[in-house]
Amino acid sequence: MNQLDNLISEIVSKNIYEPEEYENAIRMALKTKKSHSFKIYKVIVTACASIFLTMGIVFAGYTVYEKIWKEPKEYVTSDDYFNSLPSEEISPEEKKSLIAEDEAKNIALNFLKKLGYENQTINRIELKRNYNQPTNSYYMVKTEFNYEKGLMVLIDSKTGEIEYFNDLDLKYKDLKQDIITEEQAKQIAMDTYKKLGIDDNNYELYSIKEYNYVFENNEKTLWGATFLEKENNVYNKYQNFSVAFIVVDNKILYDTINISTKTEKVNNPIIIQKETAIEIARNKELEFTNTEITDIKAELSIEKMNTLVYALEHELYNTILETEENIRNVWKISIEHKNKKEFNMYSNPNQYMKENLNKEFYIDATTGEIIGGKFTESF
Repeated sequence: MNQLDNLISEIVSKNIYEPEEYENAIRMALKTKKSHSFKIYKVIVTACASIFLTMGIVFAGYTVYEKIWKEPKEYVTSDDYFNSLPSEEISPEEKKSLIAEDEAKNIALNFLKKLGYENQTINRIELKRNYNQPTNSYYMVKTEFNYEKGLMVLIDSKTGEIEYFNDLDLKYKDLKQDIITEEQAKQIAMDTYKKLGIDDNNYELYSIKEYNYVFENNEKTLWGATFLEKENNVYNKYQNFSVAFIVVDNKILYDTINISTKTEKVNNPIIIQKETAIEIARNKELEFTNTEITDIKAELSIEKMNTLVYALEHELYNTILETEENIRNVWKISIEHKNKKEFNMYSNPNQYMKENLNKEFYIDATTGEIIGGKFTESF
């Protein structure tokens, strides 16, 4: 074993528990050996990179990044999955960390007042488990005891933040709407965004559109606006504010409001190049199918980790998979096919989908891992 081999062996045999300590260890070893050659330093860093990769660490430049993909939990039946969830009832211990009912009522009334709904009375309030995030819960606050009527506000029970509003009565009302322009609708949306304090999050107006809504032959034309946070010139759909409304006699009537402002900052750096991400996705698709690939597109996006690609890899079509819902900067790689096989050639529809449907792959922009994807067409 030569001197360089000995030096590398000495470095990687150290008891180092945090990835960022490796470079410091290399520097210290070199200093101890009284070697100040930058060239040798670079050789050692490169040599150690392959070792780091086997430990679930990605080495880029002089920074190491832990891989984030973990094998998902598998549930053979839906009963297995539901039995794993916490009780619907919120325990007394959990309630200690939550805001009180009276505080939730006051938050709801202040929110309604900002929207122009004066002199409201709260007639129902319930604390409910949020099964999208089972460790969380929310207050459902209503102006009517009947579940199907009144104004409803959903409030995060830990933070007191408003998450959702719905005027459940609006769909029943036969109203003569004012006709407004897109510019007027945009101004109403912007004013609502500001008066609710959402502008503190520096969102941008992403879309404004008009659409028809029909309920029991009662038709209305709603205006809907969506605001999204923008990070590194990429819109984050998980950080959003949306509002739907009509105008009657110059008065704004809100149908729904959705507020999602609690997502952690997406800050994983963009290390992987587009060409590398394309190659990773292409190679994975070639594992799934020999159907001719006709087009591949790539764009930076912000996406939530999911289990689709893992399920296709392991052919787990009748198994419920659960993974962490990390939100990351990714390269979204879209792959299209032609000369697809006929559906009736397959006894298993899942196999047909795997081999023939167009897909998106989410390639983590830092680590290069495939952290999810989706089908972009149906059959």
